[in-house]
Amino acid sequence: MPQIKKINILLPDLLRSRLIREVILIVLVALLIFWFAQEYDAFEYLVEKSRKHEDWELDELFTLLMISSFAFLFITVRNGKYLKLEIKRRFHAEKEIRKLAFFDSLTGLPNRDLCNNRLEHILVHAKRSQSLAAILFIDLDSFKAVNDTYGHDAGDYVLKETATRMSERLRSDDTLARIAGDEFIIILETLPTANSVSNLAENLIEAIEPAFVFDGNEAYIGLSIGIAIYPTDGETAEELIKNSDTAMYHAKDSGKNTFRFFSSELDQQAKTKLKISNQLRQAMELNEFTLHYQPIIDTGTNKIKGCEALLRWNNALLGSVPPDVFIPIAEDIGLISVIGDWVLLQACHQNKAWHDAGYKGLVMSVNMSVRQLEFENFVTTVQDCLTKSKLDANYLDLELTETTIMKNVDIAMLRLEQLKALGLSISLDDFGTGYSSMSYLCKLNIDRIKIDRSFIRYIPENKEDIITTKAIISLANNLNLKITAEGIETSEQKLFIEGTVVDSAQGFYYSKAVGAAEFELLLKQPNW
Repeated sequence: MPQIKKINILLPDLLRSRLIREVILIVLVALLIFWFAQEYDAFEYLVEKSRKHEDWELDELFTLLMISSFAFLFITVRNGKYLKLEIKRRFHAEKEIRKLAFFDSLTGLPNRDLCNNRLEHILVHAKRSQSLAAILFIDLDSFKAVNDTYGHDAGDYVLKETATRMSERLRSDDTLARIAGDEFIIILETLPTANSVSNLAENLIEAIEPAFVFDGNEAYIGLSIGIAIYPTDGETAEELIKNSDTAMYHAKDSGKNTFRFFSSELDQQAKTKLKISNQLRQAMELNEFTLHYQPIIDTGTNKIKGCEALLRWNNALLGSVPPDVFIPIAEDIGLISVIGDWVLLQACHQNKAWHDAGYKGLVMSVNMSVRQLEFENFVTTVQDCLTKSKLDANYLDLELTETTIMKNVDIAMLRLEQLKALGLSISLDDFGTGYSSMSYLCKLNIDRIKIDRSFIRYIPENKEDIITTKAIISLANNLNLKITAEGIETSEQKLFIEGTVVDSAQGFYYSKAVGAAEFELLLKQPNW
């Protein structure tokens, strides 16, 4: 690091050169005075003057000069000591300034500026030697939960301990830096093969697995690691950091506590995600969202008993964007609450309008996301939507998936109890594809399960799917839960479902999701 060394030697060099100049100047002046005294016989001149002035005491004059010389020498020595102390004080001050400027005050690791400096230096060396280098961009998983649950002191402890654990897995010439709150970067100056980075990433994840213990509490976090290799993934520090950051987010999307290498495909995905995010932020203002409704059929009467509200987004730049693409992005950028509230209010208004038009008894099903359940005011929002639309809560059904529940079981169970108190019903969507246990299924205050379409798709050809579907139906029936079969696309599937205790069905056999006007036509005259 040439810049750091320059700061280290700058002050001593200046002082040393100034002192040398002053000493040379003093010696030259002394020599000049001595030469002048010799040239003009100054001593004899002084003796002659003293003879003419008998009141002058030469011995006293010399004594005064000697005392003055000693005093001057004493002052010079003392000033030299003061100068040495001042230099030492400035050295310490410079050291503290360097520490504040280039090192993280909490962990003692290099900060972003020093990290960039070292990376640029390493890239110059790698280019000269035509060798590989690597960047690992690391973000701590679940760190916010530790901070929120146990406080900032606990969070600081976790950060310091994380830095220590990772440092122990690195070589002496590797650089570990903390560049933001819970973000770290590792720079690998020498890299035998790309596989060695994978081994290091696995070791780092393994190092963080044990619990962090503080004040009798235990906390667990993980690492999401993105990896970029020089020169294939970038030739500048900026490119490598950006691309490793992109890979890190892909690691998070892949389930967290894992690592991913950067690729051109990831880069394209990141750019597409950014483009969707930017357009999504103005979609509400531009009225680009619409609701479509897929009918839910009573298997006993073959009539429409309700519908599922499905969000559609048609953007001028991107065209029609599927919900499974933009909903996760809306969750990531914090828009899901606004969008979800809009969907719920529109769906309630529409169902009330159909009730007023004479289609009594229709139940409107609306999907919930895990983020919505996390909001403390979500129950109040649902109540407000019912109040504003004047829809009776009995005709609103909220759907959530097993995955949504299992991400935070305690909050989900609490929120479901609060929602049920409003009088609405709760359905467990895509049942059979998640990982909820029987114990949780019994505890959850739900009214209905919806059998996922993946179990229905190959009925009646696939005997295993028939067995699995019947088992799910038997389980739900024993738990006194109502049942909806999703993905009904053929008459054979319809006949199979009608031969069971399943009370509701939906799928393309009946109708795809359609706009409100077209749905009203189906209410008037079904085409199945």
